Amino acid sequence: MKKVLLIEKRKQAKKLYEENNWGVRKIARYVVANKCSVCKWINMSDEELEKDNRGWKKGKPRKYTEEQKKEIKRIRRQLEKEEDFFVGAPVVLDNYNKQHKANPISSIRFVDRTLQEAGLTKTPQKKRRGVSKYMNYPKRTLNKLGKCVMSADFIGPKYLKGGDAVNFLSCKYARPSKKGIVRRVEGQTTDESIRILKEIWRTEPVPDVLQIDNDSAFGIIPLHEKTIGRFTLFLLNLGVKPLYIAPRSPWNNGNVEGHNSVFSKKFWNKIRFADEDEIDVKIEDFNVAYEKYTDLINNNPASTEVKFMKDFEGVDFENKEVKKFKEHEIRFLRIVRRKGDKGDKKEYGFIDVLKHEIKLPAKLINSFVYCVLYLKKKKLFCYAEKDGGRLKGVKKVDFKVKGVIY
Repeated sequence: MKKVLLIEKRKQAKKLYEENNWGVRKIARYVVANKCSVCKWINMSDEELEKDNRGWKKGKPRKYTEEQKKEIKRIRRQLEKEEDFFVGAPVVLDNYNKQHKANPISSIRFVDRTLQEAGLTKTPQKKRRGVSKYMNYPKRTLNKLGKCVMSADFIGPKYLKGGDAVNFLSCKYARPSKKGIVRRVEGQTTDESIRILKEIWRTEPVPDVLQIDNDSAFGIIPLHEKTIGRFTLFLLNLGVKPLYIAPRSPWNNGNVEGHNSVFSKKFWNKIRFADEDEIDVKIEDFNVAYEKYTDLINNNPASTEVKFMKDFEGVDFENKEVKKFKEHEIRFLRIVRRKGDKGDKKEYGFIDVLKHEIKLPAKLINSFVYCVLYLKKKKLFCYAEKDGGRLKGVKKVDFKVKGVIY
């Protein structure tokens, strides 16, 4: 389109709006333009109507100056020199606007592009959306489980220079905040898991859902059929829904796995530690820095309906009586595996829940099922998520857990 034609369209749109009182939709149809463009045109001054920046020299910023580019790069290098844990575009933008309140920058894309051109940041890998869609991964169902959702996972063992092993427990909220916390633990045990979570939940909200893997420290006892451990009892007595991800599928717990990756790159691989005491000091700095970073990128509204450990004074966290549990359901994600030869008449699918094999139709092989163990009903329900997030029941079996009192 010629520049003259665009300018004439703008003038005509504004004239129709001011003199003929036409609506935006009618003007857009008449001048053959987008409604959003018409909205901009009718609010332009006469001087702005005459401007046309098309044909601008590539690489030259229209709104921001070369001096601002230099300042962005200076701040990025300064943050790295000060050994800040987070030096990406959101942090650089925040620091720039704090130092230049009179002339702030609103575009994070401009900052990110400037850093990329200077080789000061890496282009992130594109997310491969929908790659697990064929497996009917119950994404929508999981997103509706609770207003406060948290994931937990062990990191380690990592090793100090002297050969001593160090373990960590990593916790990451998915909502309402995106806060991540890492604490050093004496070992990957149930006692240490419970101790750290009690400490964290003194100041951070107790979640509605805790997403975890099938580690024995998290309550799954692989040597005993239909048995749950002390960690699961701890969650049920708190009113937290345990969600056990599919075995050997860490991407099911991608929220905390991503946090673990950040911890390794920004903390463990970046600093050399002399001993465990130094780790404990530095890790608090990392947790504070991560909290500041997530505050910059978080867009979820704060929740007012939260509870902390002080709200559970007097609760017996090792209680085994089902009727006294504050939460009566345990959830599992499982991938349906094949039994028998493919295409054989005896072929069928199966999943393993607490060392109990549950037979499922062959058509579900290699897809996900979402299972809910209802302790009061002594039943296990298996569901498959259909289009639109609707759950369809595929199996119901009697399931009485050992070690609890009904």
